[in-house]
Amino acid sequence: MMQDGVLGLALPVTLFCIMFGMGTGLVMEDFKRVLNTPMTVIIGIICQMILLPIITLILLILLQLPAEIFIGFMILAFSPGGTTSNMFSYLADGNVALSITLTGIVSLVTPLTIPLLGGMLLEWKLGGASEVVLPFIPTFLKLVVVTLIPVLLGMLLRHYRATFCKKYERLMTRIPLVMLLLVIAGIISQNLESMPYFLKLTGIPALILATVALSAGYGFARSLKLSEKDARTIAIETSIQNGGTAILVTGTILNNPTMTIAPVMYGILMLMPAFVYVMWLDRRAVAIN
Repeated sequence: MMQDGVLGLALPVTLFCIMFGMGTGLVMEDFKRVLNTPMTVIIGIICQMILLPIITLILLILLQLPAEIFIGFMILAFSPGGTTSNMFSYLADGNVALSITLTGIVSLVTPLTIPLLGGMLLEWKLGGASEVVLPFIPTFLKLVVVTLIPVLLGMLLRHYRATFCKKYERLMTRIPLVMLLLVIAGIISQNLESMPYFLKLTGIPALILATVALSAGYGFARSLKLSEKDARTIAIETSIQNGGTAILVTGTILNNPTMTIAPVMYGILMLMPAFVYVMWLDRRAVAIN
């Protein structure tokens, strides 16, 4: 994969806009929900931050993928909180408030966890002699700038201009998603000749991972006696990842085109199991009624 100056600038700006738009939908009550339903939120965070990386690790070991593809998928697994998860929770008749809370919380902690876990991952897979490194402080600061700060700025705007945010909520959330799709389209267009190979290398693993994550999140939540609506939400939150953050880390911070293949492909293909799940729920609801 090739990366030019336009993508190097467009991706951080796009991610900043995405996180800002997400922040405009958050209020302090979303975080206070942790106090009202602590176990539900904790289970959701465990699924996103612990269960998914473990599932990803096991799957990648079984598939024996190349080291850089392996790292790309793991960086993706360290990047929960996909902005489309709230929409899918709504479509699945899940707990949208829980989805928003989980997205908000993980967005605050991933600037710390990604460089920490990512650095350990690189050391393990590539060894200390590798030129590919993920320095903790620079990575942390970059992620703070493009993820944490825009979320906080968005929350400030929501606090002081709630009417404005509600009025233009669709624009502030949908436009950045379109921007991300354009960035991904730009990456794909630059590597159009190689896409069949990339799809062959990462397509099936991405679909398997998204499907297994969806099932595991739901099963884990239900096994702990959570409600059907909460379990649906946690299933979607476990499967839908923040591809923009993962691509930023692999493509811009690590500047490794090969590692970027996995989050790009997953960012596209993860939507398929989610759509199938929503359609299945709709058909089941019609059959019951």
